[in-house]
Amino acid sequence: MIACVAFSGEAFAATKKVAVYVEGGISQSDKSIVCNSVMARISRMNGYQAFERSQAFINALDRENDYQTSGEVAESEIRAVGERMGVDFVIVVNCIISSDGKCHMAARLIKLVTGEIVKSVNIKREYTGTDVLESMAGNVSYRLLGGN
Repeated sequence: MIACVAFSGEAFAATKKVAVYVEGGISQSDKSIVCNSVMARISRMNGYQAFERSQAFINALDRENDYQTSGEVAESEIRAVGERMGVDFVIVVNCIISSDGKCHMAARLIKLVTGEIVKSVNIKREYTGTDVLESMAGNVSYRLLGGN
């Protein structure tokens, strides 16, 4: 019984909070589909907990993205954002539907406190509708968090 309690405590402590941020040249409703699909996959994976987004979190991620591209946000602020939001990682998904009818989805798992890109995934499929977005989003999140 003691081993079970100790193990369950270790498993709980190891749970990583993950938020999702979707960008790219798709509509707001399509971004919502991608985000919801990634969140659903996270919620089914052991060791990870989906973190509900708020406008404050999205604004913080925008500042983190600005830091990566322009250096305007200090690394100490990124660490503070991660602590304030209680998130360990963020999955950033970039989705574009190209003129040739292909859906390109790239996703990065970023350790929010340090800004380290832990893993990156790119996939491409023929775009036939929102079912493709759902499938691709589930695939990239699985590959980022547990698969290869």
